[in-house]
Amino acid sequence: MLLRLLLAAACVSVSPVIALAGKDDVPERLQGKWVDRGEACGASGKPIVISATSVIYPDGRFSDVYFASEESLIRIREEGTNYEYVEREDLLVLHPEGFGMGSSFPMVRCPEPTGSASRRCGWLANLTPGDWWLVDRDRTWVLAKQGDDNLATTAVMDRVPGFDTEQFVSTGDHHGYGCACLTSVADRTVGRITSIATSQRLPLVTCEADAALPVFGNW
Repeated sequence: MLLRLLLAAACVSVSPVIALAGKDDVPERLQGKWVDRGEACGASGKPIVISATSVIYPDGRFSDVYFASEESLIRIREEGTNYEYVEREDLLVLHPEGFGMGSSFPMVRCPEPTGSASRRCGWLANLTPGDWWLVDRDRTWVLAKQGDDNLATTAVMDRVPGFDTEQFVSTGDHHGYGCACLTSVADRTVGRITSIATSQRLPLVTCEADAALPVFGNW
């Protein structure tokens, strides 16, 4: 997901990521920050960020990924590189050359920020350049605004999933909306999501059938 570029300039627009259906998303239990074993998770460390559909590296590069459940592998699309999840040790093992090939590097999970996280489900929308919202049954929550260029907003957008084109309603110029759940912390005073722990993409029909959600155009 080239979401970091949304924060660089208001004139930049990014096409939705083409990914497989939600059943191939990285499970929420594996999402978050991971760092090489022995490295720090704090400001001096170099963790990767895993969302439902991507791995984002410390230098800002990213790879689209999917989860191969039968092997417990997070696979980088169109590459041999993968991450093996070892449940008994809660480790993520990087195999740069593919599972069972060459070197392997164990990674440990970084703790998530403390806070009162809630699961919010609704329309995940990017209707204008740089502007992202989650519209649930309570209100419209801001994820990013045009002109945002700060670490806090980048950290939020790193956790936002891409959408399969069949589950994304285009409104033109590469913008549109889909349906998703975000386990997130929000500042109710300003109506802004300040951190995302995990995400889950949902079929459009899930939001369309939810009478508590506003229809498009009434946000």
